[in-house]
Amino acid sequence: MRSRIPLVFALSFLIGLGGGLLLAWEIFPPPPGNATPADLAPAYQDLWIVLAAQADLVEGDAAASRRRLEALGLPDLPERVRALAERGLFENWPLFTVEALARLAQTLGARSPALVVILATPVPTRIPPSPTLIPTATPSSTPSPSPSPMPSPTPLPTPLPTPTEEATATPPAPNGPTLLESQTRCETPPLLRIYVFDAEGRPRAGVRLWVSGPQGTETLLTGLKPGMEEGYADVQMAPQGTYRLGVERPEPTVAELAARPCVDAAGQAGWTGWEVRVRLP
Repeated sequence: MRSRIPLVFALSFLIGLGGGLLLAWEIFPPPPGNATPADLAPAYQDLWIVLAAQADLVEGDAAASRRRLEALGLPDLPERVRALAERGLFENWPLFTVEALARLAQTLGARSPALVVILATPVPTRIPPSPTLIPTATPSSTPSPSPSPMPSPTPLPTPLPTPTEEATATPPAPNGPTLLESQTRCETPPLLRIYVFDAEGRPRAGVRLWVSGPQGTETLLTGLKPGMEEGYADVQMAPQGTYRLGVERPEPTVAELAARPCVDAAGQAGWTGWEVRVRLP
């Protein structure tokens, strides 16, 4: 008889535990907590901002947008929205989303060259997504701009397999950017370095560049490379790849370049990287 007591106790315990869990989870569940958007993880806060920006672009209700965003409790809200807009630009998010974020950031008081470019010149919808944010290859030392464009009416520059020769300049389009100079260098991996100057020869930040190559089209902004001058941007080239450079708009193309096999002064094999300098009208 005594041997059955532990068994009865165990069965009673399990029955009581199951009944308690049933009451707690199903019949009398706890009330919802007091969680707010401020408790969201950063990735979901970013999604909240994107949705609020899209709603603001459709509704045009600044007060409603501000209430939605204030629910996040972010002390750096304008800069957070600005960073999302620039991220969308570089990762080629849908045009609707990038413009919505840029307008919202500007409304909140954020300012940057990227926002000016986004709102002034929409990103073409045919550009495919880009896998990279900002190229990380090390650029060359800062050059000095040439005083005037080369007048030669020769075709677009054709890259040479030796890094010591210069390509010819492209004749400027009417009221368009001018290719001042382009030259190759033998390196691995090859890099396209772009320097943009204004009409007075000063480096110009916030200029949008289109670089079309084998992997699709990269959209870049000058002046965002740490440690470099305001008019600088770069992108890594694929060996044997041909690239077309557009400045401020995809067409007309300012230069056409290719990464071809070469041998440097030390006898090392590499690929032709490029350095181009462009002057705006």
